Amino acid sequence: DSIYVSLERRMKCGVGKCGHCQIDGLYACMDGPVFNFSKLAHVREAI
Repeated sequence: DSIYVSLERRMKCGVGKCGHCQIDGLYACMDGPVFNFSKLAHVREAI
């Protein structure tokens, strides 16, 4: 698990309230923007 992915989304609030940066239940502003690849492998929108 040494592969990391950085996701860029347009963020409005930056604290997970608006949901604008949500990707399949993950919030780029709160959970990322850097994710372990194994966490995103099933997320079609991220890859």
